[in-house]
Amino acid sequence: MVLSPAERSYIYNSLTSQNVARTDSRKPSQFRPLKASCSFLPNSNGSSRIYTVDGLECITSVKAKVIRTKKLNELINVDVEIQGQRDDSPLGQNIATMLTKSLIDRFDLKSLKLTDKYYFQLYIDIVVLSIPSDFHFSSYTLYSLLSLTSMGVYLALKSTKLPLLTSTTNDREIEEEPSFADDWELATPLIPKNSTYSPTLLFVVGIVGQNVILDPSIEEEQVLENGLCVGFNDGKIVPPVQSVLLSTSDGKGFYQITMFKALDIVKEVGKEVVKALDIISEQDVDTFDSIF
Repeated sequence: MVLSPAERSYIYNSLTSQNVARTDSRKPSQFRPLKASCSFLPNSNGSSRIYTVDGLECITSVKAKVIRTKKLNELINVDVEIQGQRDDSPLGQNIATMLTKSLIDRFDLKSLKLTDKYYFQLYIDIVVLSIPSDFHFSSYTLYSLLSLTSMGVYLALKSTKLPLLTSTTNDREIEEEPSFADDWELATPLIPKNSTYSPTLLFVVGIVGQNVILDPSIEEEQVLENGLCVGFNDGKIVPPVQSVLLSTSDGKGFYQITMFKALDIVKEVGKEVVKALDIISEQDVDTFDSIF
């Protein structure tokens, strides 16, 4: 909703006070309650559905295609469609670009290799639903969707299975296209349970005054002065670490110490978020389970 000047002033003062008071009573390092499930789309190699209590919903599907290529940076393609936005909207394109880069930078591309000539190519399609109707008339930018879409991609990739290769893996001298087992029960996980790799998660931290808050709500976004998108993988901060404009009306710079606060808050919650998402990815798909 569009806030009145009095509401904006009240929320701003609450967020900049020494004892931060958020609009929904959360702690500065606390996410909104989320629910999620995996592997619910029958015509995909992996999928996830994740949504917040305030109605935002993200559906992610992963489909694999066999291609002949030597360009490994083309093996992962991310497309983001946002309800009510054009296909070429800057918001969707920027989110897709940031997700793609965060995945490619640390993805184990060997897991996509079939033979010396052929690879699996992954198409990750993301649909964001239930965007507030006043989005075009208010000052928030919805870049906080980065966290939600990142978690959706994480769960979808964790649930992705690829068909078992039955043909030879050595095709340097023999021209042969890969062939696969017909039995889907023999399919292998893209990311085995014993794998040390996991997809990079992106966290959005709002900055207001000298304070930082994790996962800002729509009301909070409208008074934020800046924001940071922070990558987290393998228990540590990883790229990207970059500013994102969460509000179009009050953009300001921030001090280095404020950035360190944002990084510390991501370190604080990152491991717990990964643990919660891994529990969801390993559960049955018949019911929705709460993440936090």
